[in-house]
Amino acid sequence: MTNDLSGKTAVVTGASRGLGAEIAHTFAHAGSRVILLARSSDQLQSLAAELPNDPAMIVTDLSQPDSWQNAAEQVNNLGHDIDILVNNAGTGAHTTMADMQAADFDQVMMVNVRNLVLLTHALTPKLVATRGSVVNISSVASQSGLVGHVAYSTSKGAVEAFTRNAAIDLGRYGVRVNAVAPRLIDDGMWKHAFDTGTDREATMSRMGNLIPLEGRWGSAADIAEAVSWLASERAGYITGQVLRVDGGMK
Repeated sequence: MTNDLSGKTAVVTGASRGLGAEIAHTFAHAGSRVILLARSSDQLQSLAAELPNDPAMIVTDLSQPDSWQNAAEQVNNLGHDIDILVNNAGTGAHTTMADMQAADFDQVMMVNVRNLVLLTHALTPKLVATRGSVVNISSVASQSGLVGHVAYSTSKGAVEAFTRNAAIDLGRYGVRVNAVAPRLIDDGMWKHAFDTGTDREATMSRMGNLIPLEGRWGSAADIAEAVSWLASERAGYITGQVLRVDGGMK
């Protein structure tokens, strides 16, 4: 059963590639107009050309301190109601606790937490007006940790705490706030590692042995379908939840 998002308008951050692009495709083909946010104009233009329902583009770099405000102003200037916000933009810093620099930690927290929270805050009036839905992209790393990713895991723990608290604050207005926590996604953040020399087949085989569901890694489409469901009216009584999409891997 397809999640019907006809007539909805969704803002998707980090939309130019990977999970964000797949989420944008899924939403658009479920009937939603999609407002695409990312820092790459060329990639956004290519994606927008593929999508139905009159998509819009906003070029902004959410690693910059004031980018949340710039993004919110541009969204407001479009004049659309906002029914859905997907906070997908994220970054990581592959450093151990011993080697981590303050700048590494600050950068991860800027993108993954600070600007996510402040953009959601800025768009809250529009979401309240439509009794809308927010879906944050977290990670199973927030619950189980990940070697060499202390800043990333910490940031995703904060995303999940924000999800639960925002759901309480906004629930009185009919706004739902949930999160999706992926684990091993072939075309998600692992794509950069594979593109820069990590042996894809060996890594997928070795780590796939830890996944109960057929030993297979997830795909961006698996995540996009979960996000679409949480954003849709089919999940209308679900809020403050973190949905693990991990193939049963612990």
